[in-house]
Amino acid sequence: MPAAVCNRRITWSQGHILPPEAALALQLVEPAEAASRFPVVITHDCDLAAAFDKEPHVEILVGRSISKLGAAANAKIARRLELPVQSQAGPRSLELQAPDKRTMSKAALFEYAPRQDLWLAPPDRLILQRWLAARYRRAAFPEAFETRLRTKVDGRTMVEHIETILDKGGEWIRGLFFDLDDGDFRERNRPDDVYQLGITVLYASAVNESQGYASACAVAEALERLAGRAFERQGGTREYIDLRYCDAVSDSVLTVQQRERLTEWRLEYLSLAADPPHPMVTD
Repeated sequence: MPAAVCNRRITWSQGHILPPEAALALQLVEPAEAASRFPVVITHDCDLAAAFDKEPHVEILVGRSISKLGAAANAKIARRLELPVQSQAGPRSLELQAPDKRTMSKAALFEYAPRQDLWLAPPDRLILQRWLAARYRRAAFPEAFETRLRTKVDGRTMVEHIETILDKGGEWIRGLFFDLDDGDFRERNRPDDVYQLGITVLYASAVNESQGYASACAVAEALERLAGRAFERQGGTREYIDLRYCDAVSDSVLTVQQRERLTEWRLEYLSLAADPPHPMVTD
């Protein structure tokens, strides 16, 4: 009899991790990778509970062990997620890559039970769900604005610099929220046709308010310096993008009204890593 029966009282749930013997038997990992690769179930609980003939497949992401959380923590990057995984010895860090998704038979998965020595805490399971949903509801900023974020500063694009900034203390930062031209997402083609930008650096407050605030302030200050280097010209005028404010805000005080006015911006490194069509700033 299968270890987990496909009915409303199932053993498997979204975010469960496969044990090594299941990962090997189902050919999700190679033997040499068994200690560092961790397949995670990403199929929704309702689909896991559905009958085999209605939902015959499950989706798996094969994560890998990393040394620490960085820029991709808290679902800030749509293609990559870094999550803490709990164990009896303390938390570990796991990286999931969206392109690494696998589809397999649900009946084959249900021959096994979830791993018991590694698990996601409830808040981290919510982050996984938010990240999965974000793949299909990413904001579409103007192409001209995103092109301007490819501006090179000291040989690297702004996006690469932002990822480096967020990598320090990134586990405390829940996201960057943009107030771009008060929601008027028009294309701007001239250097003097400047986007007015405000950034809210949202930080997690539940675990350590002071640490979260300090990390968010450091990120905000670094972003302001970066914007100045990229877009400020002689005399203090701005071209392309004018960063009007960059504020650290706790997730415990951001109101629903403020959240609806802001648009979350996610690090899309894979799509923004290419050079812009033409240089906008020279080193």
